Amino acid sequence: IQRKFTTENYRDGETLACKGVDAPFMGIVRSGMLREDRPTPQGRTHLLALTFANEALAPQGCVRAKCTLTSVGETEVMTCDQRTFEELASAIPRLQLNLLHLIQDQLAQAQDWQLLLGRKTASERVASMLVSFHQRHGRPDEMHLPMSRADLGQLTGLTLETVSRQMRALEKVGLIAMPLPARVRVLDAVALHELTGDAPARVAA
Repeated sequence: IQRKFTTENYRDGETLACKGVDAPFMGIVRSGMLREDRPTPQGRTHLLALTFANEALAPQGCVRAKCTLTSVGETEVMTCDQRTFEELASAIPRLQLNLLHLIQDQLAQAQDWQLLLGRKTASERVASMLVSFHQRHGRPDEMHLPMSRADLGQLTGLTLETVSRQMRALEKVGLIAMPLPARVRVLDAVALHELTGDAPARVAA
């Protein structure tokens, strides 16, 4: 698979080429992070999603949704075109099953995010966002989140002031620490989970 995929490195703020005949069909973020932004009718952009290291993405889907993929920090991405991926899937049947599982996981994640935006309180939204990021980062001692509070507000449907206030509240009670604005340490993952409003059984899973 590594021989068939093309590896490219992007500097902070560079846009992933997703258009044209040679546009990538499937991608894997090896390191760094990609952000997915969609233009608004007002001529601005709205942050829709983040793709972390070791997560897959379908760039063509972003094109159809008129979104843009941009690197956050130094980012390494492996991509392949549709024909190459079909050849790989034919030679490696397990790859097709993995793709199906990936789609199912992404659908479940999208449903979870809709629940977060539609039913949860501000504190539950911020706690859920941090828990999600912590898990997707691989539960590190310290997470690097090089984005503004306004960006986090777009992800959670909150104002930047509300996001900042909720994160300070979590820091005050000792659940997280923020040594720098873009650095977050999860000090009590269990207690943070409890603030998400999710069912205990799901947290345990």
